[in-house]
Amino acid sequence: MKKLERWLRQKKLNPKRVYMAVLALLFVCIIVAASIALLTPNNDKVRLTEDAELRTGPNAAYPVLYKVEEGDTFKILSRSGKWIEVASTDHKQKGWIAGWHTNLDIKEDVDPNARPLKNKVIVLDPGHGGGDQGASSRTGKKTLEKDVTLKTSLELKKRLEKEGAIVKLTRKDDTYVKLKDRKATGDIFISIHNDALESADANGATVYWYHKNQEALANTLNASIQKKALLTDRGSRQENYQVLRQTKKPAVLLELGYISNPTDETLINDKNHRYIVESAIVDGLKNYFLYQ
Repeated sequence: MKKLERWLRQKKLNPKRVYMAVLALLFVCIIVAASIALLTPNNDKVRLTEDAELRTGPNAAYPVLYKVEEGDTFKILSRSGKWIEVASTDHKQKGWIAGWHTNLDIKEDVDPNARPLKNKVIVLDPGHGGGDQGASSRTGKKTLEKDVTLKTSLELKKRLEKEGAIVKLTRKDDTYVKLKDRKATGDIFISIHNDALESADANGATVYWYHKNQEALANTLNASIQKKALLTDRGSRQENYQVLRQTKKPAVLLELGYISNPTDETLINDKNHRYIVESAIVDGLKNYFLYQ
């Protein structure tokens, strides 16, 4: 310290004044740095400008994990298009959120007047047929799976065509089509089935997928069916079915109730119930295409 003061005096500088000038300069630097920090947006965090949902993936087709509220703040983990992967400060919530629900000034790219199914080619595959009757009931109704799947597919075809879709059927009547010929030749492939087990207790709807690119469609349709239908939720599951395995297109196999369960059988044979399920499938497909 004394050496510094001697050096300053040799240069004809007052040590006290030099020390005061240095302190003043440091103070100014601190003020400037603090101001920049306050004025610069934090690129690591995001704030919600409206109530929204965290989902399992960067697309509205993925299931909802949590409901989140306006004003909530999250740490940004990654981005995919207009979707942001975030985590709460306590790390209890993690998921994907649409950027237009945040303060990042990201515009929503969905046209509310759009017809997402217009000109989409959807292949409907009524399960079984001909000599292959599929599942059958043990009640007096004698319900056959091949009849219900065809009836459901023909009704669903009309509803999809009203939305502008182009619908192809793997069979239009009571004939059998080999599994290798039940292929996706369009944008979406949906195989329609009804389940059965030895036990009459099993009930509900299941949506199956095989390839990873089919999972989002399965999750979307399952969520839509559960939102409207009375069938118990058996979830979206991966399964090595040939009709799913042999196509790389988005494809699902729907098991829409258990013929072996008396309650499900009644629902399956009820036209109003089928209308609800078919409407749910249409809604699910619309959501899937809107956010792809």
